[in-house]
Amino acid sequence: MSDFYSHLGEAEEDLRTDWVEWSLGPYHPALPGLLRLKLTLDGEFVVRAQVETGYVHRGLEKAMELHSWQSAIVYASRIDPENAIAGELAVCMAVEEIGKFPVPDRAKAIRLILVELSRISSHLLFIAKMAITVELNTVLHYALRDREKALDLFELLTGARFALNYLRFGGVAADMTEGFLERVLEFCETMRSRVTEYNDLLSYHRVFMQRTVGVGVISDEAVHQYGLTGPNARASGVLLDLRKTAISPEYAGLDFEIPTGNTTSEKKFGGDAYDRFLLRMKELVQSLRILKQSVEAVPQGPYSELICGRDFSLAKGEAYSRLESPRGIFGCYIYSSGGSRPARVQFRTPSALVVSAIPGLVSGLRLEDLAVFMASLDFSIAEVDR
Repeated sequence: MSDFYSHLGEAEEDLRTDWVEWSLGPYHPALPGLLRLKLTLDGEFVVRAQVETGYVHRGLEKAMELHSWQSAIVYASRIDPENAIAGELAVCMAVEEIGKFPVPDRAKAIRLILVELSRISSHLLFIAKMAITVELNTVLHYALRDREKALDLFELLTGARFALNYLRFGGVAADMTEGFLERVLEFCETMRSRVTEYNDLLSYHRVFMQRTVGVGVISDEAVHQYGLTGPNARASGVLLDLRKTAISPEYAGLDFEIPTGNTTSEKKFGGDAYDRFLLRMKELVQSLRILKQSVEAVPQGPYSELICGRDFSLAKGEAYSRLESPRGIFGCYIYSSGGSRPARVQFRTPSALVVSAIPGLVSGLRLEDLAVFMASLDFSIAEVDR
């Protein structure tokens, strides 16, 4: 008990109570999905926690190993329903590396546009979740309204709003719909003014700041210890983004920045829930910059170089692909034995690492701040129980 109370003041130390075991979930409004937290509480402080997942039974990786290569894209788009393009692109990149399939420049541009639209859609959903967690419901409706416009663009291009099933090995399924690029530019202009609205209504709202500043601080040491990536890592001052650090020719000629958390200012807390929120707001602006430049530079030419039939077979080999998804580094390992279906498929999802880090991050957290902390991590249970 002495270790737990070492950071508490004298007044709080005098309020020691007996520890209480409390089970939260798997169905609870304070949780971002189907999982169970076994909490040990001392009054209103969390002493320790255990995370129990497995309530979403899907087995997508095993299903991919039982079906054709083309079917793998369908299953991959359901790894994270809120970010379908990440799973599809990771699988296509791995298969294209094994088979050495060329991808036309026009298809690469279309893929990039979809990735950044998906990033914006995911961050808008994050803003909505944070707003409803602190009961600022006006911003919730505004964020979901704008997210619907991003989903409309998905539907215009692919015919679907969530499970897109649009990418193909060596390109995409079809060329861009007439008027799609113009709609994307209109969306970018609209979202620029929306970011200002979100800042006015939420970022500098007194209640929102009271609920998030200093809550759930994640140090840069904890980021490296638990292997966190994406916005959660960058909010703690760890500059890691595959769009800049990896060899990504699609992003090489674009003018954009990778924001990090405000950990070097006079702000007392760095890497807290407020930093994680602000960082995603900054990423919205950068994604809009990327989208505008990408739309203006879409080349002419074919949208696919390869047509795969049902009996399509891939050469023997293995590959590991990775990309920067809205939640962090998203990886996919594929092993081909030379047949008509994958022999082994394994995904590395950023949400799985976040969930595994929760027991080490919630110790000392007030129970009233648990929902805000969990929402600020922005993880997907669908990515964990895949």
